Amino acid sequence: MSALQRSPAGNRGGLAVVLLANLLPVAGVVLLGWRAAEILVVYWIEVVVMVAAYSVAALFAERPIDLDDREFYIVGYSENSELDDDRWSGEPEPVGAFDRLLPAALADRLPPIYRRNVPVVARSLGIGWFLAIGTLMLADAVVTAPVAAASSPAVVLAALGVCVSQAIEIRREFFVTPRYEEWSAYMVLEAAQRVVVFYFCIGMVAVPVSFLGLVLVAGTLDSLAVAPAALGPLAPADDLDPFALAYVVPFALAKAAADRSRRIAFDEVTPSGLAGWFAPEDPRPEWQRRE
Repeated sequence: MSALQRSPAGNRGGLAVVLLANLLPVAGVVLLGWRAAEILVVYWIEVVVMVAAYSVAALFAERPIDLDDREFYIVGYSENSELDDDRWSGEPEPVGAFDRLLPAALADRLPPIYRRNVPVVARSLGIGWFLAIGTLMLADAVVTAPVAAASSPAVVLAALGVCVSQAIEIRREFFVTPRYEEWSAYMVLEAAQRVVVFYFCIGMVAVPVSFLGLVLVAGTLDSLAVAPAALGPLAPADDLDPFALAYVVPFALAKAAADRSRRIAFDEVTPSGLAGWFAPEDPRPEWQRRE
């Protein structure tokens, strides 16, 4: 049963807004000559910030970890991993960091960080190696001057926007609900790492397909002797890089699908389809989950 019922019109409208917002970079690259390298750097920054934000949110999770009958294992865990019964049985122990670092009025408004979640987050940060490798591959394949691209005003402003938007999403998804009372640290980290795996699959499968598609389109236009000027306002920019565009198109579509599916996954108890992929496995019976 859905935690929040939506009308079909509302679903279509929300999907259209998400799709249009994520296709704007594609239009900018094709029609306005935006640098695809900068857009890809922004996409990667968003993934890194998302993983960091979810890692922080995992520190507040109250429920104990349950590894039984799982199909998805986060970095640092496997089907052979064993949990410390003393650590994960009973009530969690707060760290009390906010009481020492923040004013009392502010500390009282924040949920506690639990000590047993700290090593879970530390172990899962091994995904940082994966992100670092992805950064090197991105820089080598597409971004000819990664330092210049990452330090450009457009990227800096976009990165700030990403940080703000992720903070808003984390607040909505975990603390307004409040989902930190219902999920374990493992489930929070799993939600983030499922997104990373999804983007990795897009990069490995969809990008080559996109590149081949662009080659076929270019070949078709050449065979039909269609001059770019004949396309009018749809004519591509003179400095368009087709190879870079092959990265931007699938990632823009994938991000639109991921953004929409993640919202559905967080708002429904038993999401299906692509949204079901972004929902972490909840070991509790369905009747015990949030209604």
